[in-house]
Amino acid sequence: MIAFVLSGAGSRGPLQIGALAALLEVGIQPALLVGTSAGAMNALFVAARGLSAETLQTLQAQWRGIDARTIYPGNILTAAWRVLRGRTGLYDNSGFRKLIEAGLPDRVTTFGDLRLPLYVTSVDLLSNRLFLFGEDRSIGLVDAVLASATVPIMHPPVDYYGLQLVDGGVLANVAASIAMDKKATRVYVINAGYGGVPLKPIRGIVDVANHTLTTMMGQALLRDLARAQADEAVDLHHIHLPLFRDVSYRDFSHTDEMVQAGYEATRAYLAAPRPQVVAPVPPRPDLGETVRGARELIPPYLSGQ
Repeated sequence: MIAFVLSGAGSRGPLQIGALAALLEVGIQPALLVGTSAGAMNALFVAARGLSAETLQTLQAQWRGIDARTIYPGNILTAAWRVLRGRTGLYDNSGFRKLIEAGLPDRVTTFGDLRLPLYVTSVDLLSNRLFLFGEDRSIGLVDAVLASATVPIMHPPVDYYGLQLVDGGVLANVAASIAMDKKATRVYVINAGYGGVPLKPIRGIVDVANHTLTTMMGQALLRDLARAQADEAVDLHHIHLPLFRDVSYRDFSHTDEMVQAGYEATRAYLAAPRPQVVAPVPPRPDLGETVRGARELIPPYLSGQ
């Protein structure tokens, strides 16, 4: 079974469209998708329609139409006012929610309405655990994807039946383990984030913060690569797209260039796939069990069961 795993990517999400186009071109189709953050938005789009040239053209057009003011409304003064009023995010997320809703076809509202199985990661701040949407097919898609793409501090956590959910990238920016848990035997990781290569030397406080966050987000990927390397039943392809790294999180003006760059990088990988070689990874710290669906954290009467 083939699975596609799409990482968090922020404004660099169009890189994944190009990668998907390259995979489609050689006839590689997913049987299931796993998405985190911007990758969850892209994965949702494909899961709802199937992977086709038309789907990717429509997704590219949607990315072209994104205005930073929709996702990050207001200015520094409004953000400061939200801080003073005790809000849990610098920006209101109502525009973000509408953007996700606009990407859904008619009559597609729950995981059960999708053409392809989809799993979306988020993190519950109250229990410090990964929360996986997709097990319960009756759950709504918009809240799930919004939670997965909610970067802490930037947007307020999504209140979900007593949980406070944020970006799945906080614990697993590239959730390849989910695909392996679902018995995928060929996994194509489309990773627009950290990929295991050494980072540039730290210079200044901002670099310290960025490197710290990258380290936190990257550990799950290293463990998943090591797991796949040790499992002869899993053929994992790590397609790393460390491109356009200097583009601001608010800059959505490079969609077409990113799509082309993602396509070319993936074509180059497919022409000469590289084995996954990773250094030994320390044992995972005890963060509690990974939560794999609403059934495990939400009482049955709250999840409609």
